Amino acid sequence: MRFDHLLKFLFVSIIVFTITSQAQQFSGSWSCNYSTYDDESNGVGINVPSLGVIKENTFVALAYSTNGGTDFLVGYTNADSAKGRMGFYPYNGGWHQHWMSGFDDVEMTGAISIYATPDSLIYVANNDPERNILVFKLGADSVYSSDYRISTGTDSIWAVTVDGNGVTYVSTYPGQGKFGKVLVFNSISKDDNWAGLHTPNALTTITLPDTGIIRGIATNSTGTVLYVSNYSNKKIYCYTGSPSTGYTLYNGFSFTLNDTMTSIGGTLLNPGPWGLSYMKSKNILFVACANNFQLGAGYEYGRIYALNPNTGSILDTIDCAKWNYDHTGGWNQRASGTVGNVSGYASPYNVAYDENFNIYDQSYFGWTVDKWNFSGTLPTIPLTITSVERSNNLVPDKFELSQNYPNPFNPTTTIEFTISKGSNVTLTIYDINGKLVSKLINSAYFNSGNYKITFDASKLASGTYFYELTNGIQQLTRKMSLIK
Repeated sequence: MRFDHLLKFLFVSIIVFTITSQAQQFSGSWSCNYSTYDDESNGVGINVPSLGVIKENTFVALAYSTNGGTDFLVGYTNADSAKGRMGFYPYNGGWHQHWMSGFDDVEMTGAISIYATPDSLIYVANNDPERNILVFKLGADSVYSSDYRISTGTDSIWAVTVDGNGVTYVSTYPGQGKFGKVLVFNSISKDDNWAGLHTPNALTTITLPDTGIIRGIATNSTGTVLYVSNYSNKKIYCYTGSPSTGYTLYNGFSFTLNDTMTSIGGTLLNPGPWGLSYMKSKNILFVACANNFQLGAGYEYGRIYALNPNTGSILDTIDCAKWNYDHTGGWNQRASGTVGNVSGYASPYNVAYDENFNIYDQSYFGWTVDKWNFSGTLPTIPLTITSVERSNNLVPDKFELSQNYPNPFNPTTTIEFTISKGSNVTLTIYDINGKLVSKLINSAYFNSGNYKITFDASKLASGTYFYELTNGIQQLTRKMSLIK
């Protein structure tokens, strides 16, 4: 065996060991169903940093080049590797699409992330001087401007997402050494500014706890749980609350990307979390992980992790780079463009899904959109985390756990507790057999005070459950009954 082939074999073996040694809790495997050809007839024709999925095999790809010469949207319908693209686009980019409504005209520029809704609206996080969210619509034969846009301010914007009520969430990056933010805006149907003055006030603003480059953002359907990725420190933050009342950092969720490796040529790869997608009916958080616009050695890493939305633990992995290598024998191969289910050039910066739970990503350097199928049935993860409220400003004199109310309950109940001295607190739910159901609070610091939290057991079976509160010194337990 040639020495360079031996090195490749060892490298792939290391990747396989890393993945299989992680917590894989899905019964099945992922395979790439198709990858759009990089050619004149069906390709985007330039780098693809993001995509938005409307329904199965109907999606929009964002074309963007770091040299600033390209920014446009490409629609696909009934797509596979060789067909589906709407319209003609210049190969190798070279133009900027415009959003236009009447005499209002905004050029797409610096847009790296988009989001699509099932009603065919495409939200573009655009970095024109007003940092607009531009809204387009996928029509029967192309992508068209809508009448909607909003100016978000002066800070650079990166990602955009929309919850089931149409509320829009935007991640911002104000610059090196500064704290990124999430801006939350009311829906198109409830704020006339989308089609009027285009300058709405944010419903609420979240300031991230660390500096760094804020990349992805995702939310559940009601906007009560929000996730944000920080590429610089490899973290994903979880917030609970609502657009109307604001959000609180939830410390029970913890995800830090610890993937580091050395490429075949000796380059240290240090990837981070990019785009996020929350599969709403399954309650699975998907995170695209990649190197930062890294050519060459960067193709040897590219993964999508499926995370538990309550804890941040890894449930499963789509290893895009390994798939490429296994099917072509290289990290930057597409077998002369004839292989319809290999993108090559792994660089998955964003991730989305369709109504049948297929996953879509893109290869920035492969100029493709990729569809992944799961061989089994994806589980539904009960989303049990909710926001913790401080009920009053009184300072209690003891550590206490109250009886939940109502009790019995269906499907939600309130748990109150008091803390006499600031400490790290954990609140855990167990079933009658002592099996862990959820950690509502996972070693989060609370100042002295009176608190309450709502527990949602809509995905659990009727029965007796126990809830336990501990501060590391004292442990309190009570019983509650779920009757459906």
